[in-house]
Amino acid sequence: MNRRDFLKTSGATALLASAGTSFAQSSLRPLPLIPMTDLTTGIEGRLPLTLAAATHDFGNAAASATYGINNSYLGPVLRVKQGQTLPFDVQNRLHDVTTLHWHGLHIPGDVDGGPHQEIAPGDTWAPDVPIVQHASMNWFHSHTHGKTAQQTYKGLAGVMLVEDDASLAADLPKTYGVDDFTLVLQDKMFAADGTLTYDVNGAVFEDGFIGDTLVVNGTIAPVAQNVPTGLVRLRILNACNAQFLTLSMQTGPMRVIASDGGFLARTVETDSILMSPGERYEVLVDLRTAESNSLMVGLEPEEGLFNFLGGLFGGGNTTATALTLTRTSDKGFDGALPDQLANLAPPDRSQASVTRDFSLEMTTGADLAALAANWGNVCGGGAMAINGQPMNMDRIDETVRKGDTEIWRITVDDQLHPFHIHGCSFRILTQNDAPPPAYAAGWKDMVHVENGASEVLVKFDYEAPEDAPYMYHCHILEHEDCGMMGQFTVT
Repeated sequence: MNRRDFLKTSGATALLASAGTSFAQSSLRPLPLIPMTDLTTGIEGRLPLTLAAATHDFGNAAASATYGINNSYLGPVLRVKQGQTLPFDVQNRLHDVTTLHWHGLHIPGDVDGGPHQEIAPGDTWAPDVPIVQHASMNWFHSHTHGKTAQQTYKGLAGVMLVEDDASLAADLPKTYGVDDFTLVLQDKMFAADGTLTYDVNGAVFEDGFIGDTLVVNGTIAPVAQNVPTGLVRLRILNACNAQFLTLSMQTGPMRVIASDGGFLARTVETDSILMSPGERYEVLVDLRTAESNSLMVGLEPEEGLFNFLGGLFGGGNTTATALTLTRTSDKGFDGALPDQLANLAPPDRSQASVTRDFSLEMTTGADLAALAANWGNVCGGGAMAINGQPMNMDRIDETVRKGDTEIWRITVDDQLHPFHIHGCSFRILTQNDAPPPAYAAGWKDMVHVENGASEVLVKFDYEAPEDAPYMYHCHILEHEDCGMMGQFTVT
């Protein structure tokens, strides 16, 4: 059963019952500011990150059972600088094994935080994480084999903003909580008593977990923020388990300045951005002439709750308000909208000496399903695979030579998938047999694939040995847990 069939049959009644409250736009809650630790001026001692169970109010006066990293839900925003080494002490106070993966960082495999770096309950993992890349928005989240989806959904996710000399000197908004905001977007499901739920069934394994309630920084949307008159910077992470989000502004275009791996060559104006789970984008909002503007979020095109309800009632509304920005009389950042941002040459496929093919497979036979379960994959009796093999922690699927430039070609047998590669940033050559949209033409670590093939040009500069390999996988977290993941070494 695919997502559309699920919405139109077994799940329709429940979704209709919840839609009147989950996406109500009548009241605006204040935008929560995720606590930020600024390390750009120096580091004193080791950096504690404590993973623990807690309770959290998502804005509906209910105490939900959650996980957090130094918080009751989600982790901090860490602002760091290129050239630093971050001495983390990651303490696991959960009653379950976990990991913490630094998504987007260019780091060796032994500090990547993948499923091989498990942290037992009560233990502390102490990686020294080098920051070598240019300015970019990255994040960290659970990557526990077979448990990534549930642990991340419950709150094991945080944000890391990498700065460099150029970004710190750039004529851009950068005052956190004033004209520079980090937004973590998620979709959630709540029970009748208002508490967070995560129920796994056949449809969830098939399509990934899809919630009916939009949440921004741990609070049910819509949220609001007053800002001084001027330019406002939004650094946006799609931290959903499976939901693709379509972002747009209520008034005017999206002005995109950065993607996963850093600044674009120049500001890109676009009507909307299709944002997969795990992707990040930075946009500028101009509040010098407009009194207010709102960030709008729509669900996956043609398959989400909004489209189903819109079709049912004869309407076409497929979006909800995530954040409304209202300007005050205070003068804020008054710089010009930037044109040139970074020196980015077009990707050159002739540089590649190796081409690898990866086929993401939703359906496998009963024999593979039994093996997948024995290998620690969690899929409700089924299995998913890449190149015919479900994830196996004891098997290396690919061996890469350090410093080689390669083309990775990804195809799928069904549905739209986000593909992520650890330890690197890459350039997209083609996305679904076409050039990528301009806002995705910079450095990335995520690519979409549905029809046709998506190709990326990639080079690995750091080692990942057999006991600490990198991962490549679908970033629909339930698909990852189901076995749609592989391992590779770099030597």
